[in-house]
Amino acid sequence: MSVVVPRRRRGALCCALLALGIFALLASVSVPFVRAADPRQCVADVGRAIDAADAAAFERLVDVDAILDAALTLFLRDAQKPEVAARLPPLLAVMFSQAASGDSGGNNLRNLLFSEARAFVINGVSSGAFAGRTPSGGAAQGLLAPLFADASTGRKEIRRIGQARSDNRGWLVPFVVHDAGNGENYEVLGRVSPVENGFRLTSVENLEELLDRVRAESLNVGE
Repeated sequence: MSVVVPRRRRGALCCALLALGIFALLASVSVPFVRAADPRQCVADVGRAIDAADAAAFERLVDVDAILDAALTLFLRDAQKPEVAARLPPLLAVMFSQAASGDSGGNNLRNLLFSEARAFVINGVSSGAFAGRTPSGGAAQGLLAPLFADASTGRKEIRRIGQARSDNRGWLVPFVVHDAGNGENYEVLGRVSPVENGFRLTSVENLEELLDRVRAESLNVGE
């Protein structure tokens, strides 16, 4: 069983759910050279892991669950806004409203959304889709798979990595990602934290700004 979404409504819906898969913006085939001891190397290595379709390395370098949880919280918050809910099929609007409720049933729905979005991201890495290659496997399956049908899985390229800035929680590393799927450039501010064997990308500090932009772009396409 899957949710059937009219194509005219997919733009708004996809933008919100693509936000849950915001890690797609981290993919890269071409990255600047940085020194191994530099926290910026973590960002470069994320791109190389995706270029190699190495999902295990990607998960070692990126705290997928933490970033996805933050994105999901923002998404469910925004899904309660009348202008967003109005563009959703009624069944999904009710589902998202319940997922944001915080009760036991809502938590189960939130877990479902989390699982589906996580699968979208990891499949995008392991299939080579986020490196710009034709996916080696079949189409994504699952209850919410149609919601990701129009999401951009084209090649993502890190065009430049800025200077790392330290604070009391690690390093802030700015970088720009070019999405060949839609021709857009995205400025990302990543938090890179020291771990036992180097560094790990643990959050996207401007996540809300990125989600707002992705949503606006998708709404424009869907109109």
